[in-house]
Amino acid sequence: MTEFAAVADAAGLFEHFGVRPTERHSCYQWSPVFRAEHDGEAVVLKRTAPLIADWCRRLSAQGFPVVVPVRLDTANPARVDGEDWVVYPWVDGRRYDGSPADIAATGDLLGRLHALGGTELRPFTWPTYEPGEPAKDLPELRQKFGEHAPEHLDAIMARLEPLGEGFESSTLPAIRDAGLPVVDATMDFKANNLVFTGDGPVLIDPDNGECLPRVLDLALAALMFHMEDTPDKPFTTAEWITFRDAYSAHVELTDAEVAAWPDAVDYMLWEFGTWAMADSSEWHVARQRSFLIGLAQVRADDFPV
Repeated sequence: MTEFAAVADAAGLFEHFGVRPTERHSCYQWSPVFRAEHDGEAVVLKRTAPLIADWCRRLSAQGFPVVVPVRLDTANPARVDGEDWVVYPWVDGRRYDGSPADIAATGDLLGRLHALGGTELRPFTWPTYEPGEPAKDLPELRQKFGEHAPEHLDAIMARLEPLGEGFESSTLPAIRDAGLPVVDATMDFKANNLVFTGDGPVLIDPDNGECLPRVLDLALAALMFHMEDTPDKPFTTAEWITFRDAYSAHVELTDAEVAAWPDAVDYMLWEFGTWAMADSSEWHVARQRSFLIGLAQVRADDFPV
């Protein structure tokens, strides 16, 4: 089990930015995200990536609801001990509740983000594989599901085995070489990275942003939106249609993107989904187990575009 990062181990960070921690540990288990205070206002201190701050400022200036670095007496963001950190305002609000209204609001938000475009973040890096290399991960996936979900093993491996065996020869070149439209995107558009305020959802974690084919970012949202939040399964087809229709109010996918959609879903399921399956330390948590079992079996037909 990953431990929550301790504030005591990050004392130099708080001193550098001139903010005061208000809790003893990170508020997020999987990376250091520290609640703090600055001039009486609640803030959060977390890792970031180069160019993200300027991107957020551009988005905010165009009316997109996203956190923007707080004004401090020192540079924000800044590199401290070889890593880039930022202080954002703490956004009060509620979590996503899985309702049709919330699903529509989040689809609308992603559509607005993609409609703004931009190509100034770091470019997405395509993986390189030797022939047959991805399929070497299949035994570990078989072992994971055999241990934690044996009743679903046959159905899951019927989905994952052809995907792994053909990934580097078929799926990867099909999506990589399709010449699809690219945009600056979060590459992490999930429910737990949004906070709902009275004005709607706010993106509170833009820090994995990259410039990539927008259809890949859309596929990642389709697959992983519920990864760390309610409900305990990926979007149903009906839920996805609600999300998609709200997204489509802002973005019309090209014919090439529609044709590439099955490859985009397969790409993200293998590259990001199977990583989550193999790396999860929460198989004992019913919600997470249910989500991963559902994720391992999704197909592009479940998410029509």
